[in-house]
Amino acid sequence: MLSSSTHRNYLSRLAFAGDNPEPVFTRVNLVARALCPVKGVKSFAAHQVRIVSISEAAAVLQARNIELLTDHFYLCLGKFEIFLTCARVRAQEGSLFVRFSKPEETSFIRALSEITFPMTTLEKLRGHSVRAP
Repeated sequence: MLSSSTHRNYLSRLAFAGDNPEPVFTRVNLVARALCPVKGVKSFAAHQVRIVSISEAAAVLQARNIELLTDHFYLCLGKFEIFLTCARVRAQEGSLFVRFSKPEETSFIRALSEITFPMTTLEKLRGHSVRAP
């Protein structure tokens, strides 16, 4: 579906845009939720994922059933405090490469990379980024 030459919506075009430079990833260890829309129902399915690498424009996710994630979903950080709109780029050896709908600020990514405990609250980010709660 995503590999076709015509894309269904802007997120599909975003995932494969040729003018996007290759992101420079920073290693992280964060637990998040992936909220995937359920077809035919106005609700979402939640999947726990681990963010293992992140950049301003993309991330690498790992999860037990990574193939269950839809082509477009929301990555939720904290207690539904921060949402990042994602588009699937490719799956490789248990990891999923995704692009964000818009680039995140460098200070926010830097603050996320400084979190050492994966289940920490986002209060630690307060003051480091406009996105922090």
